[in-house]
Amino acid sequence: MDTGGCCVFPGENGAKRCPNSRQPRLGDRFEVERVRVRITGGMSGQVASGHADADGPRGVRFGVFELDSHTRELRKHGVKLRLQDKPFQVLQALLERPGQLVTREELRQRLWPSDVFVDFERGLNTATNRLRIALGDSAENPRYIETLARAGYRFIAPVQMVDQPVSPVDASETTEPHQPSATRRWSTFGAGIVLGAATMTVLASGAVAIWASVGRVSSGEFQFRPVTFRRGQIAGARFAQDGHGILYTANWDNGRRQLFQAQPSSPESRLLGFDGLRLAAVSRAGELALLSSDGTMPIRGGVLSRAPVNGGAPFPIERNVMAADWSADGRLVIVRAIEGVNQLEFPAGTVQYKTSGWISGVRIAPRDDRVAFFEHPIRNDNLGSVKLFEPGRSVRQLSGEWPGAGGLAWHPSGREVWFTATRDGSPKSLWAVTPSGRLRRVAQIAGTMTLRDIAPDGRILASRDTELLEMTARVTDVAAHATDRNVTWLDWSRVADISDDGLVILFDESGVGAGPQYRVYVHRLDDESTVLLGEGRAMGLSPDRRSALVLGTQERQHLRVLPLDGGKATEMPSTGLDYQWVRYFPDGQRLIALASEPGRPLRLYVQTLRGKPFPVTPPTVARNVAISPAGSRVAVLSADGRLAIYPTSEFGATQPGAVQPVQTSGTLAPILWAQDDWLYVQHLGDYTQIPTRISRLHLATGRLEPWQEVAPADPVGVNAITKVMLSRNTRTLVFNCRRVLSELFVGEPSASR
Repeated sequence: MDTGGCCVFPGENGAKRCPNSRQPRLGDRFEVERVRVRITGGMSGQVASGHADADGPRGVRFGVFELDSHTRELRKHGVKLRLQDKPFQVLQALLERPGQLVTREELRQRLWPSDVFVDFERGLNTATNRLRIALGDSAENPRYIETLARAGYRFIAPVQMVDQPVSPVDASETTEPHQPSATRRWSTFGAGIVLGAATMTVLASGAVAIWASVGRVSSGEFQFRPVTFRRGQIAGARFAQDGHGILYTANWDNGRRQLFQAQPSSPESRLLGFDGLRLAAVSRAGELALLSSDGTMPIRGGVLSRAPVNGGAPFPIERNVMAADWSADGRLVIVRAIEGVNQLEFPAGTVQYKTSGWISGVRIAPRDDRVAFFEHPIRNDNLGSVKLFEPGRSVRQLSGEWPGAGGLAWHPSGREVWFTATRDGSPKSLWAVTPSGRLRRVAQIAGTMTLRDIAPDGRILASRDTELLEMTARVTDVAAHATDRNVTWLDWSRVADISDDGLVILFDESGVGAGPQYRVYVHRLDDESTVLLGEGRAMGLSPDRRSALVLGTQERQHLRVLPLDGGKATEMPSTGLDYQWVRYFPDGQRLIALASEPGRPLRLYVQTLRGKPFPVTPPTVARNVAISPAGSRVAVLSADGRLAIYPTSEFGATQPGAVQPVQTSGTLAPILWAQDDWLYVQHLGDYTQIPTRISRLHLATGRLEPWQEVAPADPVGVNAITKVMLSRNTRTLVFNCRRVLSELFVGEPSASR
């Protein structure tokens, strides 16, 4: 899952909330009746149309979807999808006769009464296209709906009749673990959930319908008991040095991030303070490793401090740190962000490994110096694999790439690394891998699970999380009246670009709703339509609004151009670069990219559509960029938080005086370089700073003018505005906000283990 562009911390996740019940707790009793399923080749029209007998089948399942004929709801992985009436009726008609032709005339008679006059051909095509978008299907390579030219449609996927629909978070079904394929994904850090704008009222109410009565919850070989009982985000959690107490940092009720102490035997948590810091590790001597958090932390790291758990002010010891852990003898292993790379240092100051991606979940084995960690190849994305560092040996990979990975710890035996990850876009579950690469699944819960720690006696500390990336468009009319529209499509709607006139938004989806692959969409504000372009990671819109630039989901070396009118995709020539992101220049003839050459750190590159790329910056990770209207310069917020202007000509940055630092008060991230040298900038402060301020900086005079403030309409659970984009005519502003809710619990091994 792409994390929305920035402002994401490794291992931070959220928790699910559901309607029509009291707040769920993992101490509640959880009983699931297994679904009774029979395989069938057909489905009666009575059942499909929602008039089944009480004793007859009430639903049908295909792939990861289920249609409930009683409630007329379509669900994916147990989560309700938004589907309009006509596409829903088309799906019902096809499911009545799976494998058989349903003619266009039959569909016309079903969808429109004889006395209704409509453009039937266009209406049916629109309904079918919307249905395919909801199912993640395509006419060219159908998995569910096959088009029979000029005749009609046929449902081609296997169908199962279901007597009782699956619970929205049914935990009764499990599958045998397998090695995940190196396919894309599903990110920020943890699974999303398919919720639209209306569902935010559910999150605000805090009502849930997952757990039924007080008791314990069993999942696999563990029984889970709740630790936290408030609403907000868990940012870091560990067992205390005695192996029984629990320390965790959290943002409760949109408040400041603080450190808490809890005991599993008591429902209360005690506030320890340390405002704005995140718990990274706890030593055996009871010393805390704490990380600062600000708006640039994901690319430049934070300040690492140490502090005694029983009181005392934090003492800063390292900078540019992404993650840390204590060894048994009190040494620190850290991940440092520096000059376009993340590097593993053990002990601190001794570099053992480098990557142009990023590293999370770093943990030292209980009784030796082996270090396990996640390596993520794409910045701001939690696609990753488990890797192992052993002194005297090269770093090696223990698992294939997982579409979503976060949360890792050594089992106290030292014979396995336990981690939470998703293999196919479904919610994360708990896995174990040996140093030899043998993989097994350990446990699964109802919802997304993130491992936080393992105690010496085998108890696990984990969170149940929900994350949403929402997308809002602020449209300003000619009378300067601004209106905010929630344009979130599925559960992880990441804006990639806006057309110059502000009417077309390019975005992608990489959460549960999209499945294991990124999906690229365009949304048109003038007619409120959303169209699926294809699979991949959305990069940029061409200035003429005819095509979109897309990066592959399984590899990052090849760029494709997808026509917006549905034409054939074309592949751009290979350049040898490994891309992180790419954007068009205003003239549409050049591209700017954050990329790396094999084995080299990240830089900003410029390339023509058919030419060879060249670097225009030293090694760096660019937080934000804005290209001048003439395309001759680019404003960059680098990983060190400094705003600078670079020439975009080859060798231009090497000329004396060519690079211009911009003196500013505070950290300013460039959004848009407009005419007359006005640079629109976002003020970056604390990670949880809501609302976010947008100002105009006049580059010639240094004058800074307030312009707008943006914030979500519903702030519950929102911990960051992760990305802001502005159309060239400044009429349309689109921003992403990340909504996270978490619950922390302890899992006790069952007596049978």
